[in-house]
Amino acid sequence: GCKDCPLCFSPVSISIDKQSSAETHLICHYICGHCSWSSKDCGVSVGADKLLEYSNNDKMDEQDAEKQRMAAISVITKELENCFQQKVSDRNQEGALFHSIGEMWAKREQDEERRKRMMISSTIINDDKKKEKSAWSLGALEDSLVEKKRDLESLYLGAKKGVDASVSSPSVDDEPQTKEQQIPTAQQVAAQMSLTITAPRYQQDLLPLPVHYRSRVSRRCRAEQSAGRTGILVKPKLNPLEGDTSLRAGHGQWWKKDSSAIHVVPRVQLCRYGTDPSTGKVAALLKVKNPTLNMIRLRFSGPNSSGEGETIDAKELENILVDPFMETIIAKADLCSSDSLSAIAPSDWIELDSAEDLLLDIGKRQQDDPHVVTSCDFAPLLDALDSNSLPKLTVVTSRGDTSWVEVVIPNSVVMGPDGEKTPTNFFAVPLSMQIEVGNGSWEASLIKRRNVPEEEQDLVQLDIVVLLHV
Repeated sequence: GCKDCPLCFSPVSISIDKQSSAETHLICHYICGHCSWSSKDCGVSVGADKLLEYSNNDKMDEQDAEKQRMAAISVITKELENCFQQKVSDRNQEGALFHSIGEMWAKREQDEERRKRMMISSTIINDDKKKEKSAWSLGALEDSLVEKKRDLESLYLGAKKGVDASVSSPSVDDEPQTKEQQIPTAQQVAAQMSLTITAPRYQQDLLPLPVHYRSRVSRRCRAEQSAGRTGILVKPKLNPLEGDTSLRAGHGQWWKKDSSAIHVVPRVQLCRYGTDPSTGKVAALLKVKNPTLNMIRLRFSGPNSSGEGETIDAKELENILVDPFMETIIAKADLCSSDSLSAIAPSDWIELDSAEDLLLDIGKRQQDDPHVVTSCDFAPLLDALDSNSLPKLTVVTSRGDTSWVEVVIPNSVVMGPDGEKTPTNFFAVPLSMQIEVGNGSWEASLIKRRNVPEEEQDLVQLDIVVLLHV
């Protein structure tokens, strides 16, 4: 099967090369084209001398020689896979884990004894030097620091004591890398532990990693399926060339995901809001922007004011992803009471101009929000609301392709089944956005106007939910 490099986790390939010891012998092994790692380091390699029988054989036909050569390569690759499996089974055999632990502790004990001996010898030398330099001075302090640094280097780098610091030492890059410098990283060890039960000590112990295949899983939207559509969300792509003209059939049958709605539906954004948790008063300022190059005429109203659409299910307000970049998820939000929005009147009609081209505004000063938006303060508005106040939707201001709409709800307390207030930090306010189709409005959506009288408006109703934090 396919393998990955244990060092850089890139795909490896099977290579047949000549051995460095003898030019007439071939060896088959795994090699990484990214970091030049070879499975010869861990002992996963097999001989490939069978191929030499077909390379210089003049008596055999070329086609027959090629067939036998391919058959020999297939046998060699199977032997390489068997060698890999044997290595894995040897490391996973019974008692191998305890044997590796014993070797590790024995090695640590040897290192500790060696370190103690070197520390004792360095202590004796330092005591002799201290007797010679009993007088304290700044120069003696600097000399002692240099000597301590040299002693530490001699402990870990194996340098001889008493060597002058001015003598140039060989470069680290010129010296062969020792086993201590080839200790695998934590990520490499974790990948190996999924394959064997023994932890590798050096990079020479790393085995090639098998590629884990993904199962064929599809995901479909239940709401789309109930409406008679496919509703495919995730589909396995078995053939990367599916739909390409190089295949005999299925030309142009690409699997496409329709994301055109984000380019034609007006964008609604919550600018700012104010709440009074004790009385349930809510005031919010919404910003709606036209993303198309044509005019859009719309208005806001209460939820399902025209009798169309579906009610919001409580399960739809669980595990809400509010910020995909920071992966901010709200566990649950309670729906605003329907009585508080039953008497809300639709807003005035808003006519949004075509979207402004950002490329034409390069070099110009960016326009800020209007003063009536930046200076909006909901505290006096919430204090002025009483029990007789009605919810309302008011268009604050409009400018070009953008408008701002104010939502005021005097009583949005969410009541539980026993008549008590539900303890929650988030609640949702359902609204509806009605867009006119035809008469020059929303032509970029490619939605055709229905056969209705000219004096009537053909409206498309989209449900939106405003999520607020108490």
